[in-house]
Amino acid sequence: MPDVAGKNHHASRPRWRSALALGLLLLASLCGPLAFSQVRRQVTPERGWLWQNPLPQGNSIYAIRFAKDKRHGWAVGSDGAILYTRNGGFTWEPQASPAMTTLYGLHVIDQKRAVTVGARGLVLTTNNGGERWTVRPTFEGMKNHLYAVTFAPDDVSMGWAVGSYGQIIRTGDGGRTWAAQESNTRAHLFSVSFANKRAGAAVGDHGTLLVTEDGGQTWKAGAVGGESNDQPLSSVVFINEKRAIAVGYSGRIILTDDGGRTWTPHDYLLHTDLFTVFFADERHGWVAGDGGVVLATGDGGTTWLPISVKTNPRLSTIFFADAETGWAAGGDGLVLRTDDGGFQWRRLTEGGRDDLSDLFFLDGAHGWAVGARGKILYTSTGGRLWTVRPSNTTARLNAVFFLNEREGWAVGEKGKILHSVTGGVTWEEVETEFHEDLFGVFFTSSERGWIVGERGTIIHTDDSGATWHFQHNGTQSWLEDVRFTDEKHGIAVGSQGTILRTENGGETWQQVKTNLREWLYSATFADQQRGYAVGANGIILRTDDGGATWKDLESGVNTNLFSVAAATRDDVLVCGDQGRVLRTRDGGQTWELQPTITSSTLFAIAYRGGSDAWVAGRGGAILRRSGDIATVRIPKPRVPPVLRGAPKLQQQSAPVIDDDIPRATPPQQTRRP
Repeated sequence: MPDVAGKNHHASRPRWRSALALGLLLLASLCGPLAFSQVRRQVTPERGWLWQNPLPQGNSIYAIRFAKDKRHGWAVGSDGAILYTRNGGFTWEPQASPAMTTLYGLHVIDQKRAVTVGARGLVLTTNNGGERWTVRPTFEGMKNHLYAVTFAPDDVSMGWAVGSYGQIIRTGDGGRTWAAQESNTRAHLFSVSFANKRAGAAVGDHGTLLVTEDGGQTWKAGAVGGESNDQPLSSVVFINEKRAIAVGYSGRIILTDDGGRTWTPHDYLLHTDLFTVFFADERHGWVAGDGGVVLATGDGGTTWLPISVKTNPRLSTIFFADAETGWAAGGDGLVLRTDDGGFQWRRLTEGGRDDLSDLFFLDGAHGWAVGARGKILYTSTGGRLWTVRPSNTTARLNAVFFLNEREGWAVGEKGKILHSVTGGVTWEEVETEFHEDLFGVFFTSSERGWIVGERGTIIHTDDSGATWHFQHNGTQSWLEDVRFTDEKHGIAVGSQGTILRTENGGETWQQVKTNLREWLYSATFADQQRGYAVGANGIILRTDDGGATWKDLESGVNTNLFSVAAATRDDVLVCGDQGRVLRTRDGGQTWELQPTITSSTLFAIAYRGGSDAWVAGRGGAILRRSGDIATVRIPKPRVPPVLRGAPKLQQQSAPVIDDDIPRATPPQQTRRP
């Protein structure tokens, strides 16, 4: 099931927003050096962006399936992601989808033929190994999302797909054409399975369980004995013509031994949300769910053995080709493989999955990114290769700034300040008396710098960070960013539309009146006079007098905007929620939406003109612009702008990191003498 990104605001940091559910379709409808040599990069020329981390891509994977040869397989997910492998998943290549909508369900017939379904009733098929995917018609007016697809094991021409508001469609020609079936429910259906071309079951929201004995011509509610439970059922599978197993939220597992007529709940003292169930044969099965939980059975589902995947990732899909070889996948593009029945899992993907909060490029080659759990990444190749740099801290880092190729600063939660004079190879912690969360840092020279943070914190150094002094400013606002145009003139922006300005290096700060209530997250200056600031609900401001006065540029969007960067006075990029990237080439008079290849929240942007543009954010995502982009002009509103409410404070979920999941390696080939 798909993600739902929560709006996370402070107390810790509004940029750090959490996916409240990864892997389950329910919630969407309501859910050292990085060795890149074995992973093929995804380039989507029509969208003009290139994945740099994770690899091969960072969008959530909702379904993974393989052909019987265990070598050819596909994985599909958010934003039209389709990945294909010819060697069991050790390398992946992207395939072009004719629609960039999210794909949820997948069925692989053989190494050449597959069917995938997704949002807004999309059905795609291929019969040439994915060289071309074809959109298949369903019926006129079909707009419901499709979450799962399956085919009869005894007749691969017959298949079914289920989705939102009780939608069920059927094909009798291998997926080329589809017709609706009546489900007699408005509940969202998340999974479907058939024992043969007549007997099947579908499960969904509010504990919905439907069964059919005539190929779907009629669907009836299944009877679950001994319980009244409206927790979602997320996945169902037939393991023979009589036995089927369904799983769901709060560790729910139910079984049938009469083809689906009656179902019995089984209590395994498990309360974890379970997202997917799969059986390789009548005895060997697996369930995957939240927190990296994997359950395995060797007796057809009567008993289950719990297994945990390191770092506790959310796994939304699982598939086994036999009792030993299997794959699982989930958020941020993570794909895993096991060769021992699920007891040990290894990564088939590269790159960290920790959220990245800030990104800084000194030029077109040298860049740094910082984020959760003290993560610091460095590149000297424009992002073609990112290297993990040890920070010696697990504190969340919120901002990074470099004066030159050698000297830089990073700041984060609980007053964390790091300083490097080795280009970020090594970092030293700077001890101060300040313990507030810090969100922005800026230096005008090696000696003079400013850091801002929660509750109106502004601290200043004029001796290269040896000592830091608090600068009084008369506000208790959370200050998100700080920028100076010279050693005297600067601004700080933050919560409740706060803009502070100084003309004497911060000895005094004055509050600029804007009549705003939106949270401002980021600011930048193109020169001494022209600057920009962005914030909640699509707010974009511009100043032409060094920050003394500001005007609303009317972006035309209402999503939160987290970062702004200017290549020139008029050429500006902005990024934010839902993978949004906006561009103006006329100083903000008009804005164009630049489609990206992800809908993950983007917290940071660096822009030096042309293709020297990078964005970073949720799940460790880093993308670089790879060429011209087909933009969409955003019309200006016809009514005067009105003040919009401040975003709500929300909690941050625990960040994840995959550094301790071992990398999978292909088995050694025996050479002939």
